Amino acid sequence: MTHAYVQSGEAMSYELEWHTSDKVLLLTLSGNYSVDEAKEANRLILDELDQADNLVFILIDAMNMTRPYNFGEIRAVQSFMDHRNLSHIYVGTGDRLVKLAMMVIFNLSRAYLHICDDTDKANFMLERQLNIRR
Repeated sequence: MTHAYVQSGEAMSYELEWHTSDKVLLLTLSGNYSVDEAKEANRLILDELDQADNLVFILIDAMNMTRPYNFGEIRAVQSFMDHRNLSHIYVGTGDRLVKLAMMVIFNLSRAYLHICDDTDKANFMLERQLNIRR
């Protein structure tokens, strides 16, 4: 499953795919991530979480995301973060404002939040967590 969307001839700023089948969803954010895109990504993630038989982790690659100034609005539409099948959220970003935005968006989520300086570090932490759980 890979979801990359095109709207009005332009690629949207997110892509959702399974990083590790039935265990880890990868949400890649780039450019300006709008509230409408956040709503659509949320719907797709909820669909996957609803179908999951086990706990799922989400890896968010925000290395190429433009600094969001509407993160309060984005937070309001991200209901997947409280889903019973979501265990951990790992975020990779080197930008301080994007880190702050991710903390504001996900800090009250049911899932554990981990923010790293890049996606490789986030993936490393995620792999360690998966090995602990096996």
